[in-house]
Amino acid sequence: MLYNKVMKTDFHISHNKESYTKPIYFHSHDFCEIYLFADGKVKYYIENESYALSKGDVLVIQPGLLHRPVIESDAPYERYVLWIYGSFLANEGIRSLISEIYGLTEEKNTRLASFSGVDFKRLTALFDRLAECYASDRGNARYAAEGCILLILDEIAGALRNSARNASEPSDLIGNVIAYLNQNIASAPSLDELSAHFFVSKYYLSHRFREHTRTTIHQYILMKKVNLAKHLLENGAPPQEVCDKCGFSTYSNFYKAFVSQTGASPREFSSKEKARP
Repeated sequence: MLYNKVMKTDFHISHNKESYTKPIYFHSHDFCEIYLFADGKVKYYIENESYALSKGDVLVIQPGLLHRPVIESDAPYERYVLWIYGSFLANEGIRSLISEIYGLTEEKNTRLASFSGVDFKRLTALFDRLAECYASDRGNARYAAEGCILLILDEIAGALRNSARNASEPSDLIGNVIAYLNQNIASAPSLDELSAHFFVSKYYLSHRFREHTRTTIHQYILMKKVNLAKHLLENGAPPQEVCDKCGFSTYSNFYKAFVSQTGASPREFSSKEKARP
C-alpha cells in the first residue's frame, strides 16, 4: 500500500471516453500535463494558441499555462492524461526528458507531437501499462511506473525531435543535394551514391527530395541534362558530342529524353537554332 500512496502523490493517469454537454473552462496546474487525444472532435486552447486535434496528437502543457478543450460535437471525447509531479521529478531521466520536451516545444512555438499507426498503438500501450502500475500493490510498482513514464516521455521527445529535424533539414539537405547534382550533372550520381555521400538512406532522400521539389531525383537530373544539351546545341555542338558531354549512356536515351522535354529531336532543335537570324 505504501507504493500506491507514494505513486499517487507523484503522478496521476487517466483514460476517459464520454460525451460532454457542459463547457470546460480555462484552468491551470502547477505540474506537467501530458495529453494524448484519441477520439472525438476537439479544439484545444493553450493560452493564446489553439489546436484542432486529430487522433494521436499529443499536447505538452507546462505548469501555470491556462488551457481548455472545446468539444465540438456530441461524439464521445476520448483522451489519455498524465500528470507528473512530486518526487518523480527528482528522477534525473524524467527531469531531463521533460526539460528537452519543453525546449523543443518552445523553440518551434508549438506543444504538439503526433502519433499514428503502430506508433500510436505503442504509446497507448505504455499509458495502459502505466495505469496498471498505478493500481498495483506490488513492491516494484513504483519502479515500473518510473520506467513507463520514461518510455512515454522518450517517445514524445523523439517525435518532437523528428518534427523539428524534418522542418529544418529538407531545405538544407536538399539544397546541398541540388548543388552537388548541378556540379556533377554529366556524371549523374546514382541514388545510392547520393545517399552515401550525404549519409542518409536513399528512401529518406527520395522522399524529402520529392517533397521539397515536387519531382524525383531522376527527373531532376534529366531536366538539367536536357537544359545543358540545349545550351550546347545552341552554341553549335553536334548532337553526338552533346550526348557524350551530358553523360547519356546511349544516343537513344539522349534522344528520348530530349524529345520528351522539348518536343523536337536534337537535330531538329539544332537546325532551328541555326536558322534563326
